[in-house]
Amino acid sequence: MKLDPIIDVPLLNRKWLPVGYAFFPLPIFILIGSVFINLDLTDYVLDIGYGCWAAGFLILNLTKEKIEDEMIKNFRLQAYHTGFFWLLSGMTAIVAIKFASSFWGASGIPISATLILFLLNAYIFFAFQYQKYIAAKDSKTT
Repeated sequence: MKLDPIIDVPLLNRKWLPVGYAFFPLPIFILIGSVFINLDLTDYVLDIGYGCWAAGFLILNLTKEKIEDEMIKNFRLQAYHTGFFWLLSGMTAIVAIKFASSFWGASGIPISATLILFLLNAYIFFAFQYQKYIAAKDSKTT
């Protein structure tokens, strides 16, 4: 079967790993820099953090492994499947808690698109890393 270019997601070269990791401390530098240029970002602090972390995890998720074989391809597919499951389960719980707590006047952290993107990419990243860890552990015991 010929792979359609619309569904073929190109993976990034491993040189992108430092760029992905650079996004994690970036919100701190943005907020510190905003103080020096008198830019008020207090309403956007969470979105800046979630957005940078989502971008970092996305780059890490799309970066090739040292060896991209069929097992890694299956791990990647399973990680996306697991990430979406965790996201849907977690968002259902968050929405239910927010709805129930609204009766007592509590509001909590707002649910935003950047929060959802961050959670999804983090879940996918950790599911993929967990699968690689289990496979490496299993290969050492046999």
